[in-house]
Amino acid sequence: MRRVTIVFTGLLLAGVLNASDSFAKQVKTEPDVEALASSPQWLTTKVYIEGEPDTDVKANYPGVVGLSMWDPKRNRYEFFYNDTGLSKHANGGGGYFLVTGDKKTHILVPDIGPNRTIVRRLEKLDNSEFTYSREVPRDMVTTNPPVRIYVVHAPYKGPMKTVMSDQ
Repeated sequence: MRRVTIVFTGLLLAGVLNASDSFAKQVKTEPDVEALASSPQWLTTKVYIEGEPDTDVKANYPGVVGLSMWDPKRNRYEFFYNDTGLSKHANGGGGYFLVTGDKKTHILVPDIGPNRTIVRRLEKLDNSEFTYSREVPRDMVTTNPPVRIYVVHAPYKGPMKTVMSDQ
């Protein structure tokens, strides 16, 4: 019995002292949905088409341009016009959002409006940038072929203050 206790204790100590490297490996940093809460407002700073990152085409995609607010605690979002600060909620610009477990997909579920869900690929999310991409018709004209647009946001530091609806 004593021999079994000594062997068991030895194996236990060997296991503790030679812990697997897998527990100590650094994990690649992934986008964190809490970064959305690092700024009360985010402003669209650039829109570009895949393969053309130096050409800003914001003027061709006004529907994705503006101020946005994100509440990760309630999983709520709301969009605002950046020239007036008025809410886009009544036109489908507010509702629930989620980021998938693999942190690669950002999904919007509007409260009202013509769209049921909007699925976007999460490209970058940290305290200084929020970028997503999605396929849309070129220049948002339904008869045009689809292109992948990248929509870049930065924390808004301007004078306009927006408030989320109580939906």
